[in-house]
Amino acid sequence: MSRTKTIVLLSFVFIFAFLCETTSAESRKDSENNFLLHNDTEAYMNFCTGFYLMLDHRWEEAIVFFEKTLQSNPNAERIHNYLATCFFQSNKKEKALLHIEKIAQLKPDDFSIHYTLGNIYASEGNGKRAISEYERANSSVMDGVDKVFVSDMLHRLANSYMENGDTENATNAYKKILDLELTDEPVKIHYKLGQIYADAKKMDEAIKEFVKAREASPHSEPIIFYLSLCYEELEDYDNAIATLESFIEYDPDVWLMRINLSNIYEKVKQYEKAELEREKAFGILKESVNKGSKSLREYTTLSQIYQRRGEDREAIYTLRTAISSVIKEDEEALKGVRFMLANIYYEMNDHKHVVNELEKVLQIDPDYHQASNFLGYFFVEKGEQLDEALGLIEKALSIEPENGAYLDSLGWAYYKLADEDDDEKITLALQKLNKASEYAEDPEIMGHIGDVYYSLGYWERAQGQWEVALKLWEKSTAEASPLLKHKTAREIKARKVIQNKLEKLQHLMMVESTMERLKSGERVVRNHTN
Repeated sequence: MSRTKTIVLLSFVFIFAFLCETTSAESRKDSENNFLLHNDTEAYMNFCTGFYLMLDHRWEEAIVFFEKTLQSNPNAERIHNYLATCFFQSNKKEKALLHIEKIAQLKPDDFSIHYTLGNIYASEGNGKRAISEYERANSSVMDGVDKVFVSDMLHRLANSYMENGDTENATNAYKKILDLELTDEPVKIHYKLGQIYADAKKMDEAIKEFVKAREASPHSEPIIFYLSLCYEELEDYDNAIATLESFIEYDPDVWLMRINLSNIYEKVKQYEKAELEREKAFGILKESVNKGSKSLREYTTLSQIYQRRGEDREAIYTLRTAISSVIKEDEEALKGVRFMLANIYYEMNDHKHVVNELEKVLQIDPDYHQASNFLGYFFVEKGEQLDEALGLIEKALSIEPENGAYLDSLGWAYYKLADEDDDEKITLALQKLNKASEYAEDPEIMGHIGDVYYSLGYWERAQGQWEVALKLWEKSTAEASPLLKHKTAREIKARKVIQNKLEKLQHLMMVESTMERLKSGERVVRNHTN
């Protein structure tokens, strides 16, 4: 057992011993005198010898005498307590636990024993056993127990519930801390409750807790941040704006608040204000990064702003600076940044660097399904390494089988792999694409379905799908903020591609109609201009 873990476990035992001293004085007196009452002089002498050996830190020797004592009085609570201490000091945790559990059997409603056991199990990573013991402590008699220990137990119980995903019971434990007035910092509890409610999408309840927290700490950045997000989620944009503006008035140099405020202004179509806040955030971030910031988030956010401004080279430089000066050996962070770089290169049509960055991501984490799908789809689009592309996409789907984008990639890959007469692959492609459309209403998916129908000669169906795709592109472009230069340009280009396909198809359908009429001998009337 490690030195650190031993110290932790011993601390729990001493806490337990202290609790026993403060809550069970009468019981201790009875157990100590029990030997004399039974006229068992030998047992009493063994007890005294073990006790003084323990005081001298002669743990192994003390154990021998305490165990002899138990032969005469197997239910002596205090002896079990001392044996637990000696065994822990001797690095014999399992035997120590046996004695503490024995005390729990003797005193099933005792707070101290269950609290101690809960702490020990928690330190060992046994969350379920820890929760069980904390629950027993929570339902036990707490008269005379110091509030410090009760508060600590409830905090530990709430945290254990959270680790197990039991937010309902965690909420109840936190509320009990407030109800019993067991904390000098209720703001922290209200903040925790707010987070739980927000994660559960119970925004009204979350707002109540965050408001209570803000009353105690009016300039807390995390509290203001969450409160504004809750208002935004409820589309209460006035309160969201007012909350953020009040904070910015107090501290104008917090870029995150300005970014959030900018996003809300965009939603309510106040684009000038949105741009102003984003530019102020941009200035703060740029200055911080130029001074050698060690915050990865500042680099990534600054890079995103550069992208929005259409300054791709600056966006790339910012991320590469982050790699060299901040990330270094942090692989988890590195794969995320390289994935961002791949997306920027994709927008720039820099095919070589797209592949290079995505391959590096997958070297770090072969199960990074976003990168697998991206690289697979990229190969499909370029008509390169189609077999490898198929494998990459299938791997992504094995991780997220109901992802509409991944199903679209797979269907498109089948279509690209199919020969003209390969009806099986084309049919399979159509199945996957139609399945993708059930999960996502996306113009690209609709466009792909139209392309497959066109290749099969189902022109009217192709026309219908392309028209749907065009409407979705038009809707996306109309809803896009005018500040999103890249996105808008890309979507305009995609819309033009669909328009060209429709115009070509309409021309072909007109030619085909004319040919059919000629074949049937129908007179074709032509209009001439003089």
